[in-house]
Amino acid sequence: MTESLGNGRSSFDGVMKVIYGSIDQLNLQLPQSKRIERSPDTVLFGAGGRLDSLGLANFIVITEQKLEEHFGFCFDLTADDPFSPTTGHFRTIQSLTMYICELAEKRMSETQRS
Repeated sequence: MTESLGNGRSSFDGVMKVIYGSIDQLNLQLPQSKRIERSPDTVLFGAGGRLDSLGLANFIVITEQKLEEHFGFCFDLTADDPFSPTTGHFRTIQSLTMYICELAEKRMSETQRS
């Protein structure tokens, strides 16, 4: 399914849905105490986060696969200093969602210009 990013709200909601699907899949692999809550404010990595480095790696792989299925092109979520405690896009689900929306919008506009 390929999503058009014409409406910013629907793209944000669509990306959030993909991330929540990734969380659901990852939570199946985690013990109850390590499971991730589906909330925009949930900290993914760093202080207050529940994911260790292996859990984060699994989450990244799952999410990149689901994003490719959703949008029809590949994503690299490890670019642009993703783990910075202040600017990294893996701080929270919301920061990751906004980063993915920006990537998708940029990619779609590049495709349209070609």
